[in-house]
Order: sequence, then C-alpha cells, then structure tokens
Amino acid sequence: MNMEIFTLAKGERVTRPGIYAGIPLDDYHRGDICDGPSISSSGLRTIFHDSPAEFWVHSRLNPLRVEESDKKHYTLGRAAHHLLLGEEAFSTQFIIRPTKWKDWRKDDAQEWRDQQIKKGFTVLVPDQIEQIRGMAGLLPWQKGLRDWGLANNDLVCDGLLDGEIELSMFWKDKETGIWLKARPDAIPNASGDFADLKTTQSTKTEAIEKAIRDYGYNQQGALISEGAHVLLGYENTSFTLAWVEVDPPHIVRPEPIRDVDLARGELQNRAALRLFADCWERGQWPGPGHESAGVTVGLPPWDQKKIDDKLQLMGIK
Repeated sequence: MNMEIFTLAKGERVTRPGIYAGIPLDDYHRGDICDGPSISSSGLRTIFHDSPAEFWVHSRLNPLRVEESDKKHYTLGRAAHHLLLGEEAFSTQFIIRPTKWKDWRKDDAQEWRDQQIKKGFTVLVPDQIEQIRGMAGLLPWQKGLRDWGLANNDLVCDGLLDGEIELSMFWKDKETGIWLKARPDAIPNASGDFADLKTTQSTKTEAIEKAIRDYGYNQQGALISEGAHVLLGYENTSFTLAWVEVDPPHIVRPEPIRDVDLARGELQNRAALRLFADCWERGQWPGPGHESAGVTVGLPPWDQKKIDDKLQLMGIK
C-alpha cells in the first residue's frame, strides 16, 4: 500500500484530511488540533453511553474543563505494545522514574516528572516495568508457553499488531462538518485488518463481552473502519481486539469484533455525532435522561418482583 503521510509544524492545525505522523498524543487530543471542532472515538462513546455533559466537562474543547487523570490501564497496554516492538520504540515514548526517588513527594522528583511530560514522554515507575514486560511476554518464566504474553501468541508473532504506528487519522464528516479523528495502535501495511491492544483483568468470554459493551469498543472499531475507507480507500475492514491480562500469567486472546456489531457501532457513532454537533451549535450539554424527557422512572422489574414477593410473605396486599 502506498500511503501518503503528512506532518504538522509545532502549533499548526489540521486543515486537510489525511494521515499524519509526528503528532504527540497530547497534541492529538488538543481542542484546536483542527481548524474546527473535532471529536474522537472516546468522545463519541462518552456521549452515546453517558451524556453530552460527561463528555464536555473533560473535553479539551472546553476552556473551563475539569482535568482528567491518565487511565493507568491504557498507559500499561500502550507501553507493552511499544516494548514488544523493541527497546528503541519504547524509549522514544516512555521514561522510567530514577530509583533515587521512591515516590513523587519531593519537589525535585515532581519537577523532573513535569519536565519529562513537557518533552512528550509518558512517565512510568519501576514497579510497572515487570508488569509491562510480562504483558509483552518477555519474562523468563513465560518462555515457550503459548499465549503467556504478547510475544508468545501466534497471531501477534504473525504480525497482528504490525504496521505503521503513532499515526493519526483526520477527516471531516460530510453531514455535520465536524472533524473526526482516530489513532489506531497500528495502520496495517497491506490490508484492512486493524487490531487494537486492550488490557483486561480476565480473558474469559463474559469479561471480554462486558468490556466491549461497557467501553463501546465496537464504536471504536467502526470509526477506524470509516477513517480507513475515507482516507485509504478500504472497502472492507476487520477490527480485532488483542486482549492481554494485566496480571500473571498475562494470557493473550485476540478476538475480532463481529461485523454486525461494527455496523451497530457505526449507527451509534452517527447518533452521537449528530448530538455533538447540535450541542456545539447551541452551547448546551445536557446530562443523562435528555433523550427521554417526560418519562417517569421507578423500580426496575426485578426489584418490583422481589418487593412484591416479600410483601406477600408478610401478609401485605
């Protein structure tokens, strides 16, 4: 595949659709990264599953936003992916706190951490390295044990997570005029088979299905597929989630999301995008329940039955 890649000068904004290299993750999330309002998969998922209010309170588009702390599980998964690609890929993105500091209490430790963040590094502490190496499958006790860490999974070894990394996709939605953006773990070199690394406490089927539902990963896959179609001309894409357990033995389980659920995610994204565009235009960001005004609420059916059964046992009719 012959993929044209663009770059941005420092402080420059995206003004044309395309795939961009060299954009630090923090800049990717900037409210003014594009020459108009933009939203990513995480924003669309928050709007659909929670509410516009939950999105706006932390949005980088909001000049009065409440800062949100980094999600630890996301950092660990991203670090494991980069370590799997090699020490060089890892060292350009992550830096480990020197052992002379046991925590962040001292002023000089905090100053060092803040300097590294400004340089674009993600700061890790020594205790996290063993866990990250375990997820990458690089610990001695994992050697030769299938699916114990990423390096010991057949699909990963065959190139599931290979491709162009650290690239950002930007395109403008024709209906709303809103910029859409996506940042896959890797853009495949010669196919539409996208994969994304996810950390989990368990690779049991019920745990994975619950995570897909709770975090809207089918919406994430649908948005990446849309970007691949618009920017790369892919007609058919797949989206596989490579699950890796954060605790030993760090079992790995790659599973593709069903096409029917990706199609459902596309509809969810469309609904969330229309709502975002409306909220942006009106300057109003309603909370949960905005779509069901006038509907009364009460006890769920299961709780109703439990209470009614207990009342009957107590002789109350």
